[in-house]
Amino acid sequence: MRFSSLFLLPLVTALPSVNNKQSNDIPELSVNQWNSIQNGFTDGLRSLSSWSWSKAEDVMDEFEAIAGVNGSGDDDKSSLTIWQALKADPHSFSKLVKIIEFEGKSIEYLDDKDLQITFFAPNNDALTPPKHKHDDDDDDDEEDSLVNLLHNPSLQTLSNALEAEPSLLAADEDHHHHHHHGDDDDPEKRKRRKEIFRKIAGKVLQYHGLTKAYTVQELAQNSTVATALKAEDGSYGGLHRRIRINKQFVPPSLKINFYAKVLVSDIKARNGYFHTLNHPLIPPGSIIDELFLFPDEFSTLTSSVQKLHGREYLDWSYDKEHSRPGKPRFHGKPLVTLFAPTNEAFKAIPPKLKFYLFSPFGEHALTKLLAYHYIPNTLLLSELLYTQKEHKSEISSFSDILGDYEYFNLGDDPSFHKEFEISPALPNSTLKIELDKHKWLPVEGAVKTTIKVNGQEVKVIDVPARNGASHVIDHLLIPPHHHHDHKGEDVAHLDSWNNWEDWFPAWVEQA
Repeated sequence: MRFSSLFLLPLVTALPSVNNKQSNDIPELSVNQWNSIQNGFTDGLRSLSSWSWSKAEDVMDEFEAIAGVNGSGDDDKSSLTIWQALKADPHSFSKLVKIIEFEGKSIEYLDDKDLQITFFAPNNDALTPPKHKHDDDDDDDEEDSLVNLLHNPSLQTLSNALEAEPSLLAADEDHHHHHHHGDDDDPEKRKRRKEIFRKIAGKVLQYHGLTKAYTVQELAQNSTVATALKAEDGSYGGLHRRIRINKQFVPPSLKINFYAKVLVSDIKARNGYFHTLNHPLIPPGSIIDELFLFPDEFSTLTSSVQKLHGREYLDWSYDKEHSRPGKPRFHGKPLVTLFAPTNEAFKAIPPKLKFYLFSPFGEHALTKLLAYHYIPNTLLLSELLYTQKEHKSEISSFSDILGDYEYFNLGDDPSFHKEFEISPALPNSTLKIELDKHKWLPVEGAVKTTIKVNGQEVKVIDVPARNGASHVIDHLLIPPHHHHDHKGEDVAHLDSWNNWEDWFPAWVEQA
């Protein structure tokens, strides 16, 4: 049987369906499911020493052909630009085309024959909102459309708004010749409202684009990739916002940001590639907002942050009260990397220690411990280390941003090993970081990336956020300390949370 060798591969468990009570906009995945996506089948390849490299490549090619991962169908769109190809397929992309035409400016680069870019194109099914009752209440439709868009800046929400409000697609009215009764008929108000929709559409469409042309195999070599959307709100060091690439080899599939699956890939156009998605991409929220999305995994961490009144350290949000036209202000910290311990991490420590940390007497200890997991003014990803230095402007709340960059994996060979130390918010301490990226098969995209912090492997790496990134860990990091035995020898390297009473209280009392 041709596929007999495949039975040696550990199969990835299929993801369970999303809880119907959760929002359809951001499917909820548990950390275990994230870990399954992250590790895929490659964890078992160490045992396949007898595997034939040529056979492995043949099998992968056949699987990819069967699953359509590399195929773009019979239609040859390579002579068309991405924009022309989207317009030529109204059955799949009429809703997306309507949004792009409404926004207007994106056509320029999607139709530019001199560029080589990538675009992720949600199909019509992805942009069809779920049916809701009481949709016939016309009085509040327009206000609800804008409120929904502000709370959920996705192409699906935009598509729904354009369907619900045909006036958004109408030509701007000449207010000198328009007689109106009340603010709702004010053409200036409608023009301003339409402009808000257009600006949001433009930003979201940029988040679906990459400034280079990537096939799915090229994408699969990376954990994160920079999009065309640049951070312009003072956050993220002013860098281009990134998407997270999740690859699975059996069956072959690629997901973006953990939830948007590539349905049809590598559709060649004259100016690059586009890939069809089953879900629109949503620019990420702040780290604290993302943690709140997964209470089953991070409720202990978010409770810790709230107990210490520390939300601002993980947040970046618009400050409506202090903002003025042309001078927006924001709350929180603009750039942060967090090693985020799960509920399981807190459960793994001794009960007495947990009681102490969450008691009134343990607030200082909890503050110091969380500070050890928190790296301010830094974006740490498996492909990039960026350290920001700020100079606050007296004119506005934005910063003149300068920073130090270090990119990893710049060559054609994706494999590398990197070790360095980084300073968290806890004074006089460092975290030891190890980055590993290596090929498991001589097949493009068959790459495994890991991050270790203080010698322990991170469970989910490179979770993008508006104000940085988080890395999910299933253990609490043991802070640096000194602990001597009865002979006077330092045995701190042997300490664990099980003997915390021997050293932790003394560490907490240190300045």
